[in-house]
Amino acid sequence: MCRPVCSCGCLCCLCGQAEKSLVSFIFKRGNHFKMKLGSSHAVVDNKVLVLVTVVLVLNTVLVGLNFNILYMQFMDNKEGLISKQVMAQDLLEYSKRLAQDLGVQNRTSVKEALATFNYEIDLAKDSDELARLIFTHGRQLQETILREWDALLREKVLIVINQDKNLKKKTGKIQFTLRISNTDGVVADPQVLHEDTLKEILNLYLEGGMAQERVFRIEVEESRSRMLVPYNPLDYIQALTEELDSLRVSMHEMRVATGLAEMAGPGVAIRLYDAPDGYSASDIIHDSDVRDVVNELFAAGAKGVSVGGQRLIATSPIRCVGPVIRVNQKEISANPVVIEAVGDPEVLASGLDIIRFSLEFHRNFRIEIEKKDNIVLPYLRN
Repeated sequence: MCRPVCSCGCLCCLCGQAEKSLVSFIFKRGNHFKMKLGSSHAVVDNKVLVLVTVVLVLNTVLVGLNFNILYMQFMDNKEGLISKQVMAQDLLEYSKRLAQDLGVQNRTSVKEALATFNYEIDLAKDSDELARLIFTHGRQLQETILREWDALLREKVLIVINQDKNLKKKTGKIQFTLRISNTDGVVADPQVLHEDTLKEILNLYLEGGMAQERVFRIEVEESRSRMLVPYNPLDYIQALTEELDSLRVSMHEMRVATGLAEMAGPGVAIRLYDAPDGYSASDIIHDSDVRDVVNELFAAGAKGVSVGGQRLIATSPIRCVGPVIRVNQKEISANPVVIEAVGDPEVLASGLDIIRFSLEFHRNFRIEIEKKDNIVLPYLRN
């Protein structure tokens, strides 16, 4: 008895014995096989039977090859997704260990960044999305950990300076420059800090694996120190650059959320059709019907929604002007009215169950809901 699938994963051997039996039967019975056509009988020629047999065998082989190609593509996609998931989890574990080694694992921003990265890994649908996630969120996670480590070190340095023996003897406001490097150690200019304080500050930075020279301007008044802007121009430029990059990311996220930039991601596409053969006002889609669907989408967690290609923002009007629906003061196509939303496709689709039943049962509308892996919502155009 033949196996359903051969070792290579194709269907080439499927029903192999059945084919051999069929060929044997055809050749043995070829001269006696008859086909009934209407009221007459025709003897099928052996050549025709051979041709039919060859076609049958070729069809079976082609089916097996097609299945094998699809199977290999599926396995490649699955293996790619699994490898990216392993890579993302390894990066997450490395980031957790790094945060623990630097002592910033309990900082709020680090905990939030780790939780967000882990959550996004679970939501990723394919290997491409995971690759983008590793590149963007992974880099942001590393920057967050290092930034918090730098802030923690500065806090510790100020605590050490506040306990300095020499500064406790001085009165008034004192400013000095603190230079830290692997070669020269810690140098205060002017030399106002005790030697033990300098050693303790150096140990703090060496424990964290300091790799570059750091220069700070520090002000002390009544044994309370505070760190001024970085004294080194390069450090100052780097600090401004990091702050600018952070502002750019925040601005882009705000533009996406407010509809001023494109939004992409998984979601659903909804098409609303008028009642078939309907002519009365209750048989066509109205602005209130569209608003009801949009409200249900946002209630189900939609990150963004567009109606008829028009991106919705907080002040977007949806209203009827005669037989026409206008969104953002622009006429949209009807029958169907197309609504697209970015969010969890399963949650968004289930959130429309009640209104879908209401519109289909009471108004005889037809509503189609399509779940998509990627939807691009346009930005708001004036």
